[in-house]
This record gives sequence, structure tokens and C-alpha cells, in this order.
Amino acid sequence: MAGRVELTGTLVVGIGWTSSNNAARVRGRVQRVRLVEQRFEHVERGIRAVDGTERLTEVESTPHRFWSDPVVEEDGYRATGVLVDLDVHDVPTAKPEFVAGAVSVDGPDVWVMDRSDPVLLHVDTRSTPPRVIEYLLPLTIEPPVDQWTRRAHADRDGCWITSRYEVFRCDRDDDGTLTVERVCTEGGTSVHVDGRLFLVGHMRPALRDDPRYGAVRIEGDAHRLRVLDAERHFVPVEDPATISAVTAQRHRADSARGVDGTEWKAMGMLTAQSPDGTRRRIDLDARTRGAVRWFRPDPLADPANADIVARISFPPVRTGPENLAAQRSPER
Repeated sequence: MAGRVELTGTLVVGIGWTSSNNAARVRGRVQRVRLVEQRFEHVERGIRAVDGTERLTEVESTPHRFWSDPVVEEDGYRATGVLVDLDVHDVPTAKPEFVAGAVSVDGPDVWVMDRSDPVLLHVDTRSTPPRVIEYLLPLTIEPPVDQWTRRAHADRDGCWITSRYEVFRCDRDDDGTLTVERVCTEGGTSVHVDGRLFLVGHMRPALRDDPRYGAVRIEGDAHRLRVLDAERHFVPVEDPATISAVTAQRHRADSARGVDGTEWKAMGMLTAQSPDGTRRRIDLDARTRGAVRWFRPDPLADPANADIVARISFPPVRTGPENLAAQRSPER
């Protein structure tokens, strides 16, 4: 991610690994990052690292992925880790920076999503000054861009968080705890109308920046509009009037209008402009950390996945009458 980060782990001196069950917390400024590579040789049952062959290459940032990459280069080397030079005397400020990227409002509740980080703020405007609670969500860190990477859609119970890749539901309990559940692993341009969540499709192909491949061609969607049903599946909407009404309500993710006419803007900072033109900035630094409960259903126990579970089970589940009788017979 861009900016300051906090990592939980163990710092070791040298390339070798040493473990500690009572490691102290260490903070500092990263001065240099080097890629660690080691030569491997082929043996009877695979490959084996050759002791004393480590080499270091200075890089601007760590590779996105190499820990599970079994590829050995032509010269026999493969990446095995990174070496970080940390100046423990030059300690940067630990204050995290929240960059407002998306906003949504429902009555006195304002929800603000960070532009890149998985941080969601709940702003309660019933108090003066507004009370701000921070929730750290079980989402990925998205590459920072000029605009938003996620959208927020507020309602009386909490909000929806959507992106190109997924949809999350966030319900706020009476004690302030936020229950987070991933609804699906598909997403797109979302619109929230009359308590219903829609995805607006793009019918024509386009070029899109993919985090893994760069610019790629994306084919057009099969449906102009889909809605999240009671089973939490996105189903096509065929009614032309509904399609027209919903698509007309698309708007930028970094702006929202309250029922009282207040215009909310999340452009790095959060501002509110009253109907009389008065504009004020909301202080988001004075916030408290809220509790998050991550609801993670077991897909292996979902009846909808029974056919898939049967194929990947060992021993395989056989459903024929003879096989079922054999499985029930104690003699066999």
C-alpha cells in the first residue's frame, strides 16, 4: 500500500531465520529493500537449496508474490525472501492517515470509506461535534487511484460496500459492533434505490486496467441491470421502466445528499455543505476504534455446494444404489 504501514512479524539480523516467542515491538523507517535469491539444485525428489549461495538485489518495492512460486531461473536461482534495512532511530509518526474516497448518508448516519485502505468510518451527526467510529474491515488494500475504489450505500441498519470484485454487507448492532459478511465475489457499478442493491452493466466491450495484467479487454455484460434478491444472488431485471429509473440515479461515489439537502463530499477529507451554502469540514482525526465481527459462512456446509463438495471429497461420494448399499453394509 502507499503511505505508512504497520506489519506484525519478527525482525531478524541476517538472512537466516531465528524464532522468538517473546518478540519486542520495533518501529522505524525503511531505508532499503533487497530481494533475496538463492541457488537451487535438482536432486532425486525435486530441488534443494545450496547453502551459502544467497544473493541480494536492491529493489524499490517487494514483489507482489514469490513465496509459493516454484519457478527456478535459468541460472538456478529463485526468490526466497526480502531483506529490509530499518532505521530504528528515525521513527516516523504512527498516526495513520485516512483518505476519504466514498461517502453515503442515511438520516443522521454518514458512512465514509477510505480511498484505498479497508477502513470504514461511521459518523454520527446527532452529536456536536459529530462522533466518529473507525472500523477495520476484512477487505483487501486496493491500489490508490485519483478517485474511489469502492462505493458505500447507507441504510438504517448499516451499509453496503461494493467494488469491481465483491459485495460486502455491514450491519451495525445496538452496541456499536459492526458485523461484516461477504455477500458475493462479483461486483461492478452499484446503485442503491428504495432499499434494494443493483448492479449496472456495461453492454459494450472496453479496455480496463487490471491489477495483474495491466490493460485488458473486458467484454460487455449480458444484462443492463441486475438486482440482489432475497437469496443474495444478482438476478437480471427485465422491466424497461425499472432499468431506466435505476440507471438514472447513478452518481459519483465521493458525493451524497442527505434528506435535509446537505451535500457531503469525500475528496481526501469529508466536508458538508448546508442548503444555505455554509460549508464545514468534519474532523475525522478524533475517532475511536470500533469492534468488528466477521461472519464467515462455511461453503462446504452450504447445500447449494453439495454437488461440488461431492466431487472434491475423498473418498469420493458415490450416489448409485449399489454403492449406497455397499457403504451401509458393515460386512463390506
